[in-house]
Amino acid sequence: MSTAQSYSNYDALQVELMSDGVVLATLDRPERLNAFNGGMRHSIRALLHQVRDDKNARALVITGAGRGFCSGADLTTEDRRTWPTEVYEPQFAWNLDLLHMPKPTIAAVNGVAAGGGLGLAFLCDIRICSTEARLLPLWLKRAIHPDDLVTWTLPRLVGYSRALKWMYLGDDIPLEEAKSSGLVSDVVPGDKLMEVTLELASQLAKGPTAHYSLAKQSVLMGLNRTPWDAVLMESWGQQKIRTFEDTEEGGKAFREQRAPEFKGQ
Repeated sequence: MSTAQSYSNYDALQVELMSDGVVLATLDRPERLNAFNGGMRHSIRALLHQVRDDKNARALVITGAGRGFCSGADLTTEDRRTWPTEVYEPQFAWNLDLLHMPKPTIAAVNGVAAGGGLGLAFLCDIRICSTEARLLPLWLKRAIHPDDLVTWTLPRLVGYSRALKWMYLGDDIPLEEAKSSGLVSDVVPGDKLMEVTLELASQLAKGPTAHYSLAKQSVLMGLNRTPWDAVLMESWGQQKIRTFEDTEEGGKAFREQRAPEFKGQ
């Protein structure tokens, strides 16, 4: 395994690379319920690129410091820099960095997730909420056009009509309904949130993460394509994994009747 990278040079974001390959990123502006300012926006996009490219990083968990997950944009901050973009990129191109992250991503929603903070959670593969979480799609309630890709993610997570109802009203999404609709996978007591989340993240980090990446690509592309396209993607994936070390290890472990030791390669 390559030398561990440093994850210490971030503004308004505390990051730890754990020994099992889980990257724990904590939004760190608790006095503002972890609302986005310019520094945090730039840190998040830089982190997504670092995790994507770091072979030691096997899964990403995002949570918030204090009693909030992320309350959206901070309208009072002096640092109002927008999301960093490359030439000709749209303002919210960073959404694709998280949506397409080639490693498992989990949002541990510990408190208020409002506006863009809720959009951040929707971009993760899995959402686990504490019983203190509040899910607030409040854009239209404030006469703001929804952003952070929520017009794409939310209807695919819960369906067209339910997504529009929640966006129209802009009220708290009941946690029971969020779980029954599949929007969140679990709702757990606040003191158990990180234990449950990190246990799942660690389990995923031990898996064949390169295979996860291809499966994720196929699922995402399949959301907008025909069954024929899905057949082609799955056939491509089957061919691609023949070159992966973990494919050989999976078969060998099965034959030897032991647990596989995947390297994510």
